[in-house]
Amino acid sequence: MQKILMILTHNRRDLLGVNLRMHERAGSYDVFDRVVFLLNGVSPQHMAYVDAYIQSHPGVAFDKIEGDGTRPRGISDMQNRCIEKYPGSYYVKTDEDVFVPNHWAKRMVEAYEANQSVNNLALITPLIPNNAYGLYVLLTEHYPDLLEDYRQRFHHDPSDEPQGPTWQRPDIGEWASRCFLDINKANQKHRDLLRDQQKPDYTQFCKYFSVGCIGYDHEHIKRMGGIPWNDEPGWCKWFEEHGHPCILDHRQIVLHYTFFVQQEWLDRSTLLEDIRRVNLGERPSPMDRWSRIAQQIPSVVKRKLGR
Repeated sequence: MQKILMILTHNRRDLLGVNLRMHERAGSYDVFDRVVFLLNGVSPQHMAYVDAYIQSHPGVAFDKIEGDGTRPRGISDMQNRCIEKYPGSYYVKTDEDVFVPNHWAKRMVEAYEANQSVNNLALITPLIPNNAYGLYVLLTEHYPDLLEDYRQRFHHDPSDEPQGPTWQRPDIGEWASRCFLDINKANQKHRDLLRDQQKPDYTQFCKYFSVGCIGYDHEHIKRMGGIPWNDEPGWCKWFEEHGHPCILDHRQIVLHYTFFVQQEWLDRSTLLEDIRRVNLGERPSPMDRWSRIAQQIPSVVKRKLGR
């Protein structure tokens, strides 16, 4: 069975650059037979960036699938076209703002191999702090000290509801990511903790979650009749209605930078620069943050005038 990595990108070269450097450092390209860029309505400059990256890695089997820029229909269409082009495979997808730890790809494959016999297996996902279900599990099952910190900071209990506090409040997303900011150290600590807690490596669940970092096989796609046109909402609704289990891999933690509803707020923070500094040893320029803030000015002015 071929193993296909899909990397979804739209317009954030800064996030894509971190994603790709983290994949390189994590050894992802050694695990997959093909790495496919899902390019959803990218600009010529963004395409040139991707092409230059492909040319600078001649030992990696890359491919590109272009979308029309719509969301979510364009995202679903690109994935379905990738599946049609590489049938019978195990597919793993990351969004451009997902940052992975060392050996992430190897563990995504191990998770599938350990659970492929599960009847009607749907999706596989790691623990993700900036994700309602991932944060809920991290706090309630693994980190009681962080659970207490959460309650004191935000004055409520964590929720696994997809559009609950984690979705609505970017300060929760930033706090959650910073709790695991050094992703490799956090993962080593977490695996030691998992061993000491004597908890299972994998658990099954069947509820809506954010599908920014997932694995699935062709059999699942055939049962579903293709990825629904509306991507995440339709996908999650389908496996919930049919009772098809997903697998949560408790062995690893992956960072997700932002949901689109959090983006402006988080872009005004230093979170992205801190992720780069801690995980990649980079010294980002303060101008990177100010450039993001400057790009928000037209939309802020438009909103103000529209009131």
